[in-house]
Amino acid sequence: MKRSEANKGFTLIEVMLAMAITGFIAVMAYNGLSAAINSAERQQLQARTLADIQISLAVMERDIRQLVQRPIRDEYGDQQPSLKGGSQQEYLLTLSRGGWDNVLKQRRSELQRVRYTLEDDQLWRESWPVLDRVDAEEGLQRLLLIDGVMDFQLAFLNSDTQAASQSPLGGEWVDDWSPQPGADTLPLAIEIRFEIEAFGQVRRVYEILQ
Repeated sequence: MKRSEANKGFTLIEVMLAMAITGFIAVMAYNGLSAAINSAERQQLQARTLADIQISLAVMERDIRQLVQRPIRDEYGDQQPSLKGGSQQEYLLTLSRGGWDNVLKQRRSELQRVRYTLEDDQLWRESWPVLDRVDAEEGLQRLLLIDGVMDFQLAFLNSDTQAASQSPLGGEWVDDWSPQPGADTLPLAIEIRFEIEAFGQVRRVYEILQ
């Protein structure tokens, strides 16, 4: 073998070119990995949000399906209807419900007073172990249902309006429900619409079984 061939190596240009190619491949690999990680995180976030939405809808549906026509006396001694809620009320939705499971066989009723409220884009379910209460805070239990609620609206299918008889649904949708004392009426159905950040709008209609 000739001496010149034995000492032959890579030139500076070849080394720099190899380094450039290696760096380019590393950048492309990093970008691909970063995109895959971000996509997986978004999918996980959407999955968690969807699970929270499904749980929230299941809880609200359970309460509405178990709605009972039972007015209550609040902490001020005033009579409150079985159901009230909507755009003109202090709280989104307040109702009396039955079917409250008593697996521990406690000495209590199967009826429960439930209230939904929106605070700082968080939807909360509040409940009391008794219907007629003396103190608004005594026995109050709060459950955070879902975060990131940008908007929450309710509509009630009212069968007592003038336009109800002409409606194929048998009623007219109104955005407020607050019967006067002594006229404890219930709507035919309740529509729930809310918008979740980074997810979109959710809409459900629940029939009131009377």
